[in-house]
Amino acid sequence: MDDHYLLGLLVALGVTLAASVTDVRERRIPNVLVGAGLIASAPLAVVGGRWIDAVAGAGLGLALLALPRLIAHDAVGFGDIKLAGIVGLALGVSGVMTAVGLAVVAASVALLVHTGNRRATRGPRLPFAPCLALGVAAHVAVTLHVGGG
Repeated sequence: MDDHYLLGLLVALGVTLAASVTDVRERRIPNVLVGAGLIASAPLAVVGGRWIDAVAGAGLGLALLALPRLIAHDAVGFGDIKLAGIVGLALGVSGVMTAVGLAVVAASVALLVHTGNRRATRGPRLPFAPCLALGVAAHVAVTLHVGGG
């Protein structure tokens, strides 16, 4: 496994974990955090020779979370959309598909649990960054296991 890709994985994991903290506490993901992820991930993709996959992954990550926002305005926040773009930039097309797919499953389970709670209110708001961090962590774990890292 390429060292630049490994560093990109760790950047994505670090950024999503940091975003999780602010998303849970404040229900927002700071632009400075997303910007730091962009500044750290982009050069790694270029130097690692995987810039086409990185750019395609970023576009796919943005699109995967922008679509729900177009359908239901409050479904996803702009911070989540930008964070998915950073994840795609770091992980590439297959990685962002895996991470976002797992994040959607985690969010669905969390919403089911929340809805099953009798104290649940109408239209529960779920911070999505922790779900995305879980998806990224799972992708990193599998990649390291398969890659022998």
